[in-house]
Amino acid sequence: MTKYEDFLKNIKGCPFCEKSDRVIIESSESFMTYALWPYHKHHLLIIPKRHIESLSKLTEIEKKDIDSMQEKALEILKKLGYSSITHLVREGKENKAINHVHFHTIPNIRIGDLDHYGQERKMLLEDDIQKTIKDIQEFL
Repeated sequence: MTKYEDFLKNIKGCPFCEKSDRVIIESSESFMTYALWPYHKHHLLIIPKRHIESLSKLTEIEKKDIDSMQEKALEILKKLGYSSITHLVREGKENKAINHVHFHTIPNIRIGDLDHYGQERKMLLEDDIQKTIKDIQEFL
């Protein structure tokens, strides 16, 4: 069995741009497949056909198409009997391994009790809340 980190070291080009026999559903702008390194057995991926690295670069047509594909993924997982489903989007070099925007639809996953530093998550205190709001409002 190949380790994920070994796979990443050996990929040439973008694996999402190389359409494969793993396509479950295909539309004009995107396709649905399953994750090769899943968080759950029925972990689905929705991938724009056009190689794109940022959500802000998606066209309105692509956004609508991806939304429709996410609805189909949700419908499939509900028909499989799942009632707890998480949607994740991956963008940016630090948060994902493949530099091609992609969307995860995952049943029965617990995001986690740990933060991105591996520490136990803690509730924000009032000072932290105010600073966070101020940080965000600077860009509105």
